[in-house]
Amino acid sequence: MKRIVSLTALVLIVLAAMPAFAQTARRATSEDFASDFTTVPVMANNAGVGGAPFISYVALMNPTSKAFAVTATLYDTNGTAKTATINLAAGELRTWSNFLADNFSFTGGGTVTFSSSDPSNRFIVSSEITSSRYATPIPALEFAGSNSRSFAPGVWVDSTSRTNFGCFNQSSASNHIVATVKDRTGATTIGTVTMDLPAKAWGQRTITSVVSGGYVQFDPSENAVCYAVVVDNATNDGRFISATEYKP
Repeated sequence: MKRIVSLTALVLIVLAAMPAFAQTARRATSEDFASDFTTVPVMANNAGVGGAPFISYVALMNPTSKAFAVTATLYDTNGTAKTATINLAAGELRTWSNFLADNFSFTGGGTVTFSSSDPSNRFIVSSEITSSRYATPIPALEFAGSNSRSFAPGVWVDSTSRTNFGCFNQSSASNHIVATVKDRTGATTIGTVTMDLPAKAWGQRTITSVVSGGYVQFDPSENAVCYAVVVDNATNDGRFISATEYKP
């Protein structure tokens, strides 16, 4: 009996240790921890279809016990960088209802990065694009993209929905990006759109081919972060889809 109990106890110890190991081995995402550098792939301050205003709400928090400055850098369609310095007190939260207008006096769209000069000066970024009554959360990305193929699954273009897709060229060279729209089986190519982005430039396009529950395959020549947004034609309510990289 004592031998059986000891073996059982050993099994319980091993099982108890497994979740802890899984937690430490899991690849963290931008939502798991504060960071000294993040990328918000798209922000907006412009009018969309039907004149609906699309603007970016941003919350920026300093969870540390010391004050420091965060540099926000906006990259537009030409790769031109505009910077703004945001000072945060210890434990302070700051919010903006229209981040691009308030910090850059900018109209249009682009990618925004946030950085601090010291790796110990970590912050938390929350962002969403609002239009009328609805808001679309936009993730703040901790990890850089690569030139690997990536996929944005679950796109629709029909009488009730439209889909836009975009990329931020993270490299210092021009980036030729091929976006291929496929049906849900992956066997049929519905359309292909190319984007040639200058260094550090952001770009967005509209899918014009009808597709029901298909996906966008991105093939960049340089490092890039890509995404798709499915928008309800009646309400302008959007669903953001981060492109996920896959390299066999």
